[in-house]
Amino acid sequence: MSYSVLTVALPGRAAEPAGVIVFDADAEKLGVKLRRDWHQIAEPDDAEILAGIEHHLKQLSSEMGAAGAMEWLESTLSNILQLGDRTEVKSLGLDFTLHQLYRELVVTPVREFVTHLPRYALRSAAGPFGEAIANPNEIAEWVEAPDGLRVSKDMFVCEVYGRSMEPLVPSGSLCVFRKFGAGSREGKRVLVEDREDGNQRYTLKVYRSMKVRNEAEGWVHQAIELEPLNPEFPVLKLEADQDRYAVVAEFVSLL
Repeated sequence: MSYSVLTVALPGRAAEPAGVIVFDADAEKLGVKLRRDWHQIAEPDDAEILAGIEHHLKQLSSEMGAAGAMEWLESTLSNILQLGDRTEVKSLGLDFTLHQLYRELVVTPVREFVTHLPRYALRSAAGPFGEAIANPNEIAEWVEAPDGLRVSKDMFVCEVYGRSMEPLVPSGSLCVFRKFGAGSREGKRVLVEDREDGNQRYTLKVYRSMKVRNEAEGWVHQAIELEPLNPEFPVLKLEADQDRYAVVAEFVSLL
């Protein structure tokens, strides 16, 4: 697997990264991810053209094949848009690799809760609860939101590590969450906090609640089960202790 950086040189601006193209020769696939802030950095007519390039490149790959599209791009692009040399990279899956490289190599202006979301310092395990976090709500950085996501101020990003939520969430993924409010948690993929001994540890799982009827209180939680998606991992069985465990957010998407 290899990648190339696409750069753009607009009038009055230095050349800067416009996006990343990942070529998987073994799978004969091409991944394309370009920046979306064209209307902020280019003249209106140029911005309209640039905004359609990602779709055009994906269509080109579909029509010509991944290898053919790469060869065409390398022999054709010049002037405003230029494609850098291919660089070999370890494959972690096409989409995962593409988005990871884009975050590392393409920097766009931050517009808080418009184009970007806060990445919190907390790290969640996809397995048992992870390590304790001293300041879980500290903002480590602002990261660009996924394409098509309707951003809101109750959303945030954090890292999830471990394999228990594969194939949905590969280890090391950055994931978007929405802070949990009212409503049923049953069957949802949620971020659960363990506050034992004043520590704050987190895990991502599918939430299941076992309830019993109490004459005084009606239906009450008796136990909570946190289910993995990966069948290699066990279900976590927790006591229904509201002082210790809390559902803090619901999984929205991978970043």
